[in-house]
Amino acid sequence: MKYLNLFLLLLIATGIKAQEGIKFNQTTTWAATTAKSAEEGKLIFVDCYTSWCAPCKWMDKNVFVDPAVADFFNTHFINAKIDMEKGEGIELRKKYNVQSFPTFLFVNDKGEVIHRTASKMTVAEFLEEGKIAADPKRNLSFLTSKYESGQRDIPFVLDYFLVLQKTNRTIGDPIGKDISERISLAELNSALGWKAIKALARTESDRLGAHFMANQAAYASYATEAEREQLKDRLITSTMYGYLYAKDEKAFMDRLSYFKNSDNLARRKQGIMLEADFYLDNNRNAEYIKITNSALKGDLKDDAEKLSFLARRADTKGSGSPKGASKTKGVANPKILKQAYKMAKQATLLDPEEYSIQSTFAHVCLSLKKKEEGLIAAKKTRALADAETSKIQKLAQNLLDEIELL
Repeated sequence: MKYLNLFLLLLIATGIKAQEGIKFNQTTTWAATTAKSAEEGKLIFVDCYTSWCAPCKWMDKNVFVDPAVADFFNTHFINAKIDMEKGEGIELRKKYNVQSFPTFLFVNDKGEVIHRTASKMTVAEFLEEGKIAADPKRNLSFLTSKYESGQRDIPFVLDYFLVLQKTNRTIGDPIGKDISERISLAELNSALGWKAIKALARTESDRLGAHFMANQAAYASYATEAEREQLKDRLITSTMYGYLYAKDEKAFMDRLSYFKNSDNLARRKQGIMLEADFYLDNNRNAEYIKITNSALKGDLKDDAEKLSFLARRADTKGSGSPKGASKTKGVANPKILKQAYKMAKQATLLDPEEYSIQSTFAHVCLSLKKKEEGLIAAKKTRALADAETSKIQKLAQNLLDEIELL
C-alpha cells in the first residue's frame, strides 16, 4: 500500500507539472524582464498575443502546456506573455513591428531581436523554433548577419529562406527564387535537394517540381513514401488549378484521371473538389450538380468539412458571378444555390458543433430566404462564435441580424 500511494503521488505530481506548461511573466515590467535576462544570461521569449486571437488561444491550450515544450522553454528562456493591445504591449508592438498574431519574439537583454517566428504551430514545429532561437549559429540574427556579409552557398541560403518564410516573405520570396534557379543537379539529387524541393516546388512544371516528378524514387532515402506522395498530390493539384484558370479543359481532364481513378479515398475526394471547381468556374451547372450529387451519396457523404466547403464556394461565387468575386444577392443561379443548400445541410447533420459549418448553412439559407432554418443555424452559429474571436462574434451577430430581417 505504501508503494501504491507513492506511485499515485508521483502520477499526480507528474500531471501537475505537465499542466503547468511554460512559466510566463515571473516579472511585472519589461525593464524587470530584461534585467532578469541579463542576470541569468538567457534570451527572453515573448508571446505576442491579443485577447481576440483564436490561434493564440489554441497555442495556449495545445502547445505551451506540452511537457517537452515547457521543459525546454523554462530551462532556456525568460518567458513573457504580453497583450499587444494593453499596457507596455502597445509600445512593444510598435518597437518590434508586430503585425500578426501570434508572433513569437526571442530578445536579448539589450532588447534586440535574435529570432522571430509566427503563427499557429504543432508541438514539434514550435519546439524546433525554440531550439533554433537558442542556437547562436542558427537563429535569425546570425543568419541575417551572414547573408548581409555575402554568404550565398545553397545550404546556408535555404536555411535562411526557411526562417524568413514565417516572418518576412517580402525578403524571403526573392531568396527562394534565387535558390530554385541556382541549385545544381548534384545538390538536387541529395537530402539538400529534397529539403529545397519540399519548400520551393510549386507545380509539376517549375524546375524543382519537374525534377521531383521525374525522379521520385531517388528521394526514397530522404523522405517517407507518405511525404513523397503528399508532395506529388500538391504539385499536381497546383498544376491543375493553372489549367483551370487558363480554361484548358483537355489538359485539366487528362490530369484529373490521376485523382478520379485512384484507390486512395483522399485522392478521389481531391478529384471531386477539383472537378466541381472546374464546372462551377465555367458555369456548367448540370455537370456540377451531377458530380456533387454523386459525391453526396459516395465519397463525400461523411465528410462535413468538404461538403461545407463546396457549399460555401457555390453560395459565394455562384453561376454568373464575376470570377473570384463575392456573390451579390440575386446573381447566383437558383439551381446552384439549391445544391449548396443540400450540401451545407448534410454537413450540419454530420458536424453540428463546428462554427464554420453552421455559418455556411446559415449563409446559404439567407441567400435562399429560408428564414426559419436560417434562424436556427444563425443562432447556433452565434452561440458557437463565443469560443472564437471578437471579430468572428461580430460576423455571426451580423449574420443573425440579417436573417431576422428576412
